[in-house]
Amino acid sequence: GVRCAVENQEAGSLRKALTLALVTLVTAVGLATAAQARPQAAQGMYGISITNYKVTRNHTATISVKIRGLKMGAMSKKNVVGTGHWNIYVNGKLNNYSVNAKTGTTKLLKKGDYKVYVALANNDGSPLKEPAKSKTITVMVD
Repeated sequence: GVRCAVENQEAGSLRKALTLALVTLVTAVGLATAAQARPQAAQGMYGISITNYKVTRNHTATISVKIRGLKMGAMSKKNVVGTGHWNIYVNGKLNNYSVNAKTGTTKLLKKGDYKVYVALANNDGSPLKEPAKSKTITVMVD
């Protein structure tokens, strides 16, 4: 009778350990799946980010960008879905725009520090239905 009680206790401990391991595995897989799914859900169809900038000798800044989901097209009163351009904002105000998929240049900047971000726009300059803007960076002009 004692041996049976010990075996049942060991079997119970083994079952608990296996159940715990299974719950841990399922939770880990669920978290990994959620972590993978989250960025796509947050990104949406369109995106733009600043990859680099360089202040030129003539006091403008050339901004390098990476664009997702939007083809560059000419400024136009007629919007075409999936095409547009991107705007450069300096200290919260529209400074310039670009139809180049990789770079754009600000207008003349005086000496100082500027908060710069870029945002995708429709052909007519209006914001996309699904707004897409970059993080803000600080640009220093000497």
